[in-house]
Formats: sequence, structure tokens, C-alpha cells
Amino acid sequence: MRRFFGTIGAATVFALGLGGAFASAAGADVVGPISFEPPAYHTGDINGQQGWQKTGPYDVAVANVSGFPAASHYFFGSQALRLSDAITSGSFGDQTFSPGLSDPAGEAGARDFAGGFLIGTAQSTEQPGLSMSVSPDDGNGSRMSYLRFEDQADGVHVFFVDVKDHGPLGTVADFRESDIATLDRNHSHLIGFLIHFNPGAHNDDVKIVIDGRIKKNGTTWEDYYRYDPEQAGNGNQVPDVSKLLFREGGVPAPLNLGQGYLVDDVTLASLGHGH
Repeated sequence: MRRFFGTIGAATVFALGLGGAFASAAGADVVGPISFEPPAYHTGDINGQQGWQKTGPYDVAVANVSGFPAASHYFFGSQALRLSDAITSGSFGDQTFSPGLSDPAGEAGARDFAGGFLIGTAQSTEQPGLSMSVSPDDGNGSRMSYLRFEDQADGVHVFFVDVKDHGPLGTVADFRESDIATLDRNHSHLIGFLIHFNPGAHNDDVKIVIDGRIKKNGTTWEDYYRYDPEQAGNGNQVPDVSKLLFREGGVPAPLNLGQGYLVDDVTLASLGHGH
């Protein structure tokens, strides 16, 4: 199983169904899959390792998978990225960011973005209050899509949020949330964002893929940036996407310290304009 994710086209995007397009396009830019294995990665704080950034005090670190019996059949390697919400904040720029693409995806450049990762829980039973969001981002906290993973009694619920705002400038956006899947704790799960950016307003396309199946069709947050008064200070500019943001917000759950989620095989890709 691990060999499957690590070798097909050398990127998780291939497991998400875009392998042929990204492999054959001269403008493709791919980062990963990042498996957090030694010697490239060592256990401890992820900040500064191979382009990862986390300048805040969050409970995020590279960990030995052997320390988590629940992960024994996740088909991870010896190490993975562990994240919990023992420490949270309302900030963005100091949270956990993946390494970035050199060719960002957006309306002005690369049109297509794919981001994927494997996720599992560090415990085989519910970790009360455990939550984490993951977003395609510009590396500064400007999110263009959003998934939230909440550990509940019946499994890990996956929530998707997109935005509706047809303007004009100064119109407050409507953030639409939906519960799109419940993940069991017996396996790791493959999560993917597939985004096509179209020039102009309210026309981007987002597909959320979980374990090889499209679970949600939606749109990006482009019109929040384009019209919402909260973004007036940024000139209502729509950001590009070059990284994945793993964010710990909301109410902290201190009892989850040292536990939480395990993430592996993080992969990002963009497809150049015109392909």
C-alpha cells in the first residue's frame, strides 16, 4: 500500500486521478510526496525542516509512528507529522505551512492545483475536542478552500466550507459549511483537493476526493477576497495557492497534547497555464 502511494508518478496527485495530465504537462510543478522519513526529517519540531514553517507554539512535530499502536496498520513509514489542538489561536501566519510550489496556482498563472495527504488518528478511540483544518493557501494565511477534521464519537467528521458572494464590492460573503464524510479510525485515509481556477468571478471549481471518491463539488473562496469588506485592506485581491496550511484554531483541548492526528505523504502540484 505504501509503495502504491510512493511510486505511481511519484506524487499523490496520481492517486487522485490527475496523474496523466500532470505527468505529461511540461508546466507541471510537483512537491512531494513528503513522507517525513529520516535522514531528511528528524523527530521534533517541524519548523525549518525541508521548507516547513511553524513559528507559533503549536503541538505539531515529526513523530515516530511506532509510538502510536493505533497507526500500526496505516501503512505509514517510520515517521509521520503529528498534530493536535492542545494549543490553538486565532492567528494564521504562524501556523503550520508545507513547503511551497515554485509555480503557484491561480487565475493569473497555473490553472490547476492538486493537494493531497494521508491522515489517521493517533488513538483508536475518540479524542474529545480534537479538531484541525487544512487549506490550500498562499503561505500567508489567505485560504482558498477549507476542510476541517473533527474527532467525534462515531469517527472523524470532515467538513467542507466554500463561499458564495456575487458582489458588488462591499458585499459580505456567505460561508457555506457541509459535513461530507465520516472517517473510521481503523485505517488511514487519502484526502485530496482538486481545484481549477478560472479567470473572472464566481467560477472556480473545487473537488474534494476522499479515498478515491469525489465527496464534494464546490467552489473556492475567490469571491470572499474579491468582494467582502474584510478584504478591503488587501485591495480585494484574490490570492494564489502554493502551500497547504494545517491550522489549529478554536477552543484548545490540552488533553490531546502529544496525540491528535498523524499525517503522511503530503503532495502538492500545479499545472502550468495553457496545458
